[in-house]
Amino acid sequence: MTLTRSAARSAATGTCAAGLLTAVAGTFLPWLRSGAAERNSYQAVGIAEQLVLRDDALAGALLRAWLTVPLLAVACVGLLVLGWRRTGAALAAVLALLVGTVGVVVLVQGPGASEVVGVTPTGPAVTSAGMTIALLGALTVLGTARRDDQDTGRAGV
Repeated sequence: MTLTRSAARSAATGTCAAGLLTAVAGTFLPWLRSGAAERNSYQAVGIAEQLVLRDDALAGALLRAWLTVPLLAVACVGLLVLGWRRTGAALAAVLALLVGTVGVVVLVQGPGASEVVGVTPTGPAVTSAGMTIALLGALTVLGTARRDDQDTGRAGV
């Protein structure tokens, strides 16, 4: 039994939304270990802003932009649910590439077992995996929407 385009698009929409929500959950998991304390990505951003990057305006803006990840992910899911699939999928793809890259870069830094401050791989791994799933779902949504537009000649549905 083959999936119809509409069923494939619905499955891809659900996959994209599930990936985004998983990634957001990952941002609240431990990303940084300092001493005995583990900190999520938002606490790590706050520490970085206060300690290291106070005088760098660009870095400060990028760090503050991280705080919008949950809002942007929920906006993408909302667009997908409300039927604006191509718009939601396109925004989700961009978000997945940016946030997923951050997660992978943090993972590459690796956990430092002997260091006082080190990376905890749980949060970055879950976030990167979620964004990978979201990206695959978003690309599938965009691919199925494109085929429908070519078959029917309709540009806006």
